[in-house]
Amino acid sequence: MNDKPIVLLVSSNLMFLPRIEAAAGSYLKVKRATSMDDLERVEQDKISVVLVDLEFDRSIWKPVIAKLRSNNEHSARYVAYGPHEDEKLLNEARALGCDPVLPKGVFVNQLRKILRPDK
Repeated sequence: MNDKPIVLLVSSNLMFLPRIEAAAGSYLKVKRATSMDDLERVEQDKISVVLVDLEFDRSIWKPVIAKLRSNNEHSARYVAYGPHEDEKLLNEARALGCDPVLPKGVFVNQLRKILRPDK
């Protein structure tokens, strides 16, 4: 089914990808963006959740969020996760409209609820 909502993972770290795909189940399609060019290959109007790895290069994730927020007419949720001790980094994500912004451990524990809050 091609009409599945998309979860966009903004990260180069493949460690969480299998967990994200498992949590998404058959209800959501998971895509990954590691550059601005990757956004051109994603149907942006189908994005329901954007997951932002704050340990990824901020010179990429910041403009990706800005572009998606300016282009996405739908109400995608922006969820960021990163190291709990880097409050400055977490606040940068909040300032760009990510909500919630979570420590990595909390993100992992709540992943299914984040992706499928109705389940």
